[in-house]
Amino acid sequence: MRSALAELLRSIDGIVLAYRSIPGEPDIDPLLGGSPERFALTRTPERGPLTLHPATAAAERHRFGFEQPVATAPELADDDIAAVLVPGRAFDHAGGRLGRGQGHYDRLLARLPAERPRIGIATLATVLAVVPTEDHDVRMTHLVTEAGVRDVRPTHPRRTACGATS
Repeated sequence: MRSALAELLRSIDGIVLAYRSIPGEPDIDPLLGGSPERFALTRTPERGPLTLHPATAAAERHRFGFEQPVATAPELADDDIAAVLVPGRAFDHAGGRLGRGQGHYDRLLARLPAERPRIGIATLATVLAVVPTEDHDVRMTHLVTEAGVRDVRPTHPRRTACGATS
């Protein structure tokens, strides 16, 4: 999974918004360690939307156990982000995402320009035929699993887990 993701990221110029995993999410920390200046991370404030910060900023432990930038870390603008790596509990073959129910990522993704790649990071076991979505949910443009990268935008043929085009 990491090598396929690294290959995809080589084709993207600019800052990539990543995440620090919590139990049950694919761990992408090794990618961040190679060139942390290329990445940004979110901060979940007590109130309000997620904020964006350089991955090199000082960090603290969030109450849910992941590392996040400290409140005083420099902020990045939404337009500074070239692509987003998105965790989720489950994804579907059309790019639908089931998050943790707070809507933080959906609100963040809705703020970003629509042409920015939204890359769901998943395992094959968490890619389902369909996940429940609502009107405000933002679909992924790509899914990365241990089977590789799949472009899931509607104008592209989709590959199934066994590699056949659907």
